[in-house]
Amino acid sequence: MSIEFVPTVNITLEEAPDEGEVLIALRGDTLLLAGGESGAKRLPTGADWPLPESLRKRLVVGQLDSRRCSLVSVPPDFQLPETLEAMELRPARLLLEAADETAVCRAKELAFWRRSHRFCGGCGKPLEDHETECARRCPACGAVFYPVISPAVIVAVTDGCGRLLLAHNAKFRTRMFALLAGFVEAGETMEGAVRREIREEVGIEVKNIRYFGSQSWPYPNSLMAGFTAEYAGGELAPDGVEITAAGFYTPDELPEIPPPGSIARRLIDHWKSQYEVKER
Repeated sequence: MSIEFVPTVNITLEEAPDEGEVLIALRGDTLLLAGGESGAKRLPTGADWPLPESLRKRLVVGQLDSRRCSLVSVPPDFQLPETLEAMELRPARLLLEAADETAVCRAKELAFWRRSHRFCGGCGKPLEDHETECARRCPACGAVFYPVISPAVIVAVTDGCGRLLLAHNAKFRTRMFALLAGFVEAGETMEGAVRREIREEVGIEVKNIRYFGSQSWPYPNSLMAGFTAEYAGGELAPDGVEITAAGFYTPDELPEIPPPGSIARRLIDHWKSQYEVKER
């Protein structure tokens, strides 16, 4: 039976954690992990790390298999116990079970939201946690603020030959090519964002836009919605600012692509499997 993560109302605790409490300990952009019985990495518990008094103020974010799950903010210069290891969040996510990954994404986004929403946007007074919802409220004017999530779209576009559109973003540190993606603008549908982003970045039109799946992307607070689409017209023309190169590829021609663990890679792998079926 798979473990389920259930989000709960945010409660701040200051006592020592129970042995079974799951700790999502974030130190900057790294996640602290403990070693499992077989050497596999996992989220630490109160039994692994009772927490020093300076770190016991933490935020409950939900339950993992009926065990309390809380966010612990660790200072950058904090000396870690030898039983814990700090790992960059993106590769660390690949080592976790689905429920644990969901809990970590929620904790990461809530940590960012709480840091950036400490005061009321209406009257400027300090905010307090809402008693019954995952929200913050202003005790002075009564305004209520909920976590901010920035939706974005990512799309796998194929041409009439079944080849996949991949592009190189100017921000990439390597020669990696990836799928086109972008944020959804105010008042825009996700399908509209797919058309606009592709038109703006590489100058072509698409059709037959279909939803594929989604993934939490807490860098710092996005939700990636994946789509597939088909080429409908125009000539590829990278904008030269955000996109420096783009082209349609067969599986045998693929350049460096995103590593496993992202919805980008899931879309690419799905396309490859469908392409191979057609080739047979």
